[in-house]
Amino acid sequence: MTTNHDSEKSAPDNNDRRKVLKKLAVGTVAVAGCSVLPTKWTSPVVEFGALPAHAVTSGTPTAVAEPAPEPTSGTEQGLYWGRHNGNRPTWYYSKSMSKYPQQFTVVIEGCATVEVTSNNGSRFVSGSTIVKQSDVPGRGMAVIGSAGCYSRKSYINF
Repeated sequence: MTTNHDSEKSAPDNNDRRKVLKKLAVGTVAVAGCSVLPTKWTSPVVEFGALPAHAVTSGTPTAVAEPAPEPTSGTEQGLYWGRHNGNRPTWYYSKSMSKYPQQFTVVIEGCATVEVTSNNGSRFVSGSTIVKQSDVPGRGMAVIGSAGCYSRKSYINF
């Protein structure tokens, strides 16, 4: 017959056995898991079945937005840039010279009105007024007035 004293001794032994069995089971699973891993890794192969309905109908748009056409008529004010090129007043415009129509009028208030009759996209000279494509990257058309002109306003009509 067992006494209380005997059952107290066996309880810690049972706990120790359980811990050993748990560790043994974990170790066995870890070794088995490692043996399943491949020896050389490769890229995964992904195969798709049918796409869901919303994915079939969605996608990248095929139409490409075209730039807005250049206006064929209007007025634009030049940006006065100071006196350069031999102390001559200079104005810059927003677009390159080739973007303006073949014929347009440059008005320098109080000084000159120039009819550009054949815009070749690079240079037009009338008297002492020069209309040209700017040499500075990022700037558009430039208008250079005569040295005797002290106006700060210039605009074009097209």
